[in-house]
Amino acid sequence: MMKAVTQYKYGGVDKLYLEDADKPIIKDDEILIEVFAANVSSGDMKINTLDIHVLLRPMIRLVFGLFGPRKKIRGISGAGRVIKVGSRVTKYKKGDRVNYINSMNAGCIAEYISLKEKSVMATFNENIDDVNAAPIAFGAMTALHFINESTVKTGDKILIYGASGSVGTYAVQLAKYYGAHVTAVSSKINHKILKSIGADDVIDYQTEDIRKNNQSYDLIFDAVMKISKKQIKTILTKNGTFLSVKSMTKELSTRIEYLNALLSDQKLTTVLDHVYELSEFKEAFVHVYSKHKVGNVVIKVK
Repeated sequence: MMKAVTQYKYGGVDKLYLEDADKPIIKDDEILIEVFAANVSSGDMKINTLDIHVLLRPMIRLVFGLFGPRKKIRGISGAGRVIKVGSRVTKYKKGDRVNYINSMNAGCIAEYISLKEKSVMATFNENIDDVNAAPIAFGAMTALHFINESTVKTGDKILIYGASGSVGTYAVQLAKYYGAHVTAVSSKINHKILKSIGADDVIDYQTEDIRKNNQSYDLIFDAVMKISKKQIKTILTKNGTFLSVKSMTKELSTRIEYLNALLSDQKLTTVLDHVYELSEFKEAFVHVYSKHKVGNVVIKVK
């Protein structure tokens, strides 16, 4: 048996439980991971609470479960150590440290998880701890989908709207890594943190209108689904690009590998708002559901 955070009906934190569950038994093409840290993200919130546009809810119910999550153990990303491998597994071995995302099947907020060898997952070095690795497969991989060497050139002026969240804090760092001049938009209380991870300029969205600062940008990235291209087209350069997390992203193991290398080389850091113990799981979810976290919230499972 193992401890796991479960949910049977959609809703708030009151629908979450810490229960005993069966420890996974792996198949020949699977690995068994002892989980050390699990990320609690906006992605978890959207599915667990159906915090999405009303027109999309029927589709989400069809995919994830009509009245509650079909997969009762929650959590879509995390990090841990491989403790057993199936007979057909060649990519991973016992003792490997791995971080992963399991969007469709969840199961990450538990003491153990089984994943197929082909799952979206990668190994990471010993100089990275599990707490810092756990959010990479969600926040950092989402940011990399939009902010990468194909979208950013050295010297580009980039504005990141909603820069203080998980995706936003990683996006700021990636944009700087690729040589951009970065303007980060968030509430003023988070400006110091954003400056510390590389933002060149900061704007308080509560008191300033980004359309009236006499600046134009080569790329504007909406990391929180709060603005549209129509709203900001006047501050895009002639060939400027607008990108938003409203668009679908691709989950690829190669992207996690790339991000883990940046993390290991200290070219990327995980901004941590708070780390909770497994027994404090409800406090972790309350924090995330409040929509006021900065960077990432992680549950330390072991």
